[in-house]
Amino acid sequence: MATRQASTSLPQTVRGGTPVKWRAQTQDTNRFGALWTRIAGETMRQPTNILYFADGVFGPTRALGRAIDLACRHRARLTLMDVTIETGIGAELIKRYGLDDDIQQSEQRYAALSQLASDAIADLPPPRLRVTIGHPFIEVIQAVLRDGHDLVIKPARQLPGAGRLFGSNDMHLLRKCPCPVWIDRESERGELSPASARPSPCQRVVAAVDPVAPGTEALNARILDTAAAIAEQDGAELHLVHAWQPPFPYAGPADAHPTPAGPSLTEAFGRIERVHRDAMDSLIATTKGAVGCDGHLVRGAPATEVIACANALAADLLVMSTLSRPRESGLFIGTTAEDILQTAMLSVLALKPEGFVSPVGLG
Repeated sequence: MATRQASTSLPQTVRGGTPVKWRAQTQDTNRFGALWTRIAGETMRQPTNILYFADGVFGPTRALGRAIDLACRHRARLTLMDVTIETGIGAELIKRYGLDDDIQQSEQRYAALSQLASDAIADLPPPRLRVTIGHPFIEVIQAVLRDGHDLVIKPARQLPGAGRLFGSNDMHLLRKCPCPVWIDRESERGELSPASARPSPCQRVVAAVDPVAPGTEALNARILDTAAAIAEQDGAELHLVHAWQPPFPYAGPADAHPTPAGPSLTEAFGRIERVHRDAMDSLIATTKGAVGCDGHLVRGAPATEVIACANALAADLLVMSTLSRPRESGLFIGTTAEDILQTAMLSVLALKPEGFVSPVGLG
């Protein structure tokens, strides 16, 4: 698509302010690359083709900084993308009121991406720029399918007064995108760390798993190993959380309301809990890399307890899966994952099980 000079309708972040360029810290790049490569044979591949979806945000964001940093560390190809939502406004109205048509809006978005790339990116070959017209999440997923992107990174689009972090495009991508999706919450103290001119590293990374669910061994390993790689890269703490819920309505005399539960039922719950604990401990024992891992076995509704644990830890990033089985179509994500994403107020990296096929096609 042709570019032209950005017009006055472009966001203020493009027209004014001080440009900030990220320069990835090359120290420890080979060490982290080796870690990710060691993990790659069994879990998540080393990213080689990263897609940053601006989602209408044309200033420097923490998500953009993360995309640039990963691209530098892994010598990955980086694409910056945005989507013009098709207006459907007729040519007569556009001409009468002097409105920009879809093509003109796309050219403006392309110019904004070009300016962003020029202002914010150093130490990388010029990124590929892409602006398309259509439904944003569909266009992004089709770009993933068409161009073989292996990681999508975008800023969270929290709507004022919505009460949740992730907007419509975020949820559609988390449900349906076939590659990992990293949606980054902007730091409350600003997009960049003033001391290093790069995105603030994570301090605490939480991996949410269900090690007793049948057929999820490989997926749980990917979640934990991916979280471990990020924690080692950022020098962060690594935590694994698993929530289990009693299969019966009463959980024994310790409950707030007295129940008929006797010693035999209490003993049964103790045995069930040990099964969950042993499964969690066995998974933690497989952690790769030099980073240690703290396990948290919590009892209660899984989504509620996972979020409560992440909040108590003041976690920066939650690594999880939105589906447990590849045969699920992606039209609906798992109930627990849906509940977590509806209430999470931290950055999320969502993985899919091997063999997942997106319901969005190239047609």
